Amino acid sequence: MLFNKKAGGELMADLSALKRLSIGAGSASEPTTAAARNSNGVPTRSVIDAWLQITGNLHSEGEVLVDGQVHGDIRCAHLTVGRDAHVAGNITAEEVVVRGKVTGLIRANRVILQDTAQVDSEIVHKRLSIEEGAVFEGSARRCEDPLSAETPDAHPMRNSNGNYHTTEAVA
Repeated sequence: MLFNKKAGGELMADLSALKRLSIGAGSASEPTTAAARNSNGVPTRSVIDAWLQITGNLHSEGEVLVDGQVHGDIRCAHLTVGRDAHVAGNITAEEVVVRGKVTGLIRANRVILQDTAQVDSEIVHKRLSIEEGAVFEGSARRCEDPLSAETPDAHPMRNSNGNYHTTEAVA
């Protein structure tokens, strides 16, 4: 909208409308609701496209779909790691669906490793589902509240080289 060539009055009208949407979206006392929903009340969705590589941490109150590469920690409400995606970092979310490759600690109430998933990680979860064909190397630990638990310092499943013992899980 701001990239169209418009007369000054039309541009100011667009900026005013944008400002009203930003102000009307919510107050500082309710950041989760304001950030997680657009002006129509529909939950937001951020997409990291296949040709995009991000180095650094991501934080979103809504849904994140990663089809590219992320080298850093991700915190969001719902994360989907696409078939050709790679995430190297810690993940904290209500729900994580993995179709691609993940290396790092996963903390979520619900974790789903689909048939194309390749996960080298420790998973702290409330519910875990691993489909046939998924490759999981690491450890999984059930926890009633995985999102609030502190990050474990010790990794009991790691060997002296720092690598996880191989545990291939199939359903």
